[in-house]
Amino acid sequence: MEGEEKKKKKRDFLLHLEAYLAKRDGVDKLLKISRYAAKLLLSSGYVLGNADLAPRLKAFESSVGLSRKAFRLGKFVQDLNALRSSAPDQILPFIAYGGEGIYYFVEQFVWLCKAGLISPRHSKRLQKISAWAELVGYAGSVAMKIEELKKIQLKLRSSREAEELRGLREKMLVKRLSIVQDLADALMAIGDVRDGRGVLSGPFVVASAGLLSALISARKNWSSC
Repeated sequence: MEGEEKKKKKRDFLLHLEAYLAKRDGVDKLLKISRYAAKLLLSSGYVLGNADLAPRLKAFESSVGLSRKAFRLGKFVQDLNALRSSAPDQILPFIAYGGEGIYYFVEQFVWLCKAGLISPRHSKRLQKISAWAELVGYAGSVAMKIEELKKIQLKLRSSREAEELRGLREKMLVKRLSIVQDLADALMAIGDVRDGRGVLSGPFVVASAGLLSALISARKNWSSC
């Protein structure tokens, strides 16, 4: 085990980066960081007075958002497979994977609307369905991860081996970060459901939540590849 850890630490950075960028999620999260960093700059007000930079940042943010939708084509299949492998009597995986699967499926049609193949008049309705499905999925995901976190905590109390304790603590950290990420994404989904109305749906809050979610997800993907 120690040999594997040393090997992981000595891993060449460029080879690690290549493995990270070869994954769809790896590229998607870099795009997400770029998009919400741009949205954060725009919402902060520092660039709004710049007649040259502000329009370019808005165009960049919009373009990256459209690219991410295209990049996630077919991603709903992973949720279908997750549902198939879940126990039929468990409701939380059904809510989590079902909601997320519907979200990714509908998002394909949102992309087609924005790309011009489907009439734009359907865009708002599709986006509303997508946002509600995403919110339901995150609610199920958070509840499911809290249950998993409780199981890890029970194992942590009963474990005595130092190596196993380190592994369980790392799992607990990853799970907690994943819950924070889901809550941040859920906050953005609430903003979409409410059409940007309310204090928690303001541009700065949504941009901050999006950037936080992207950074956590990028960290998880980097560690896993």
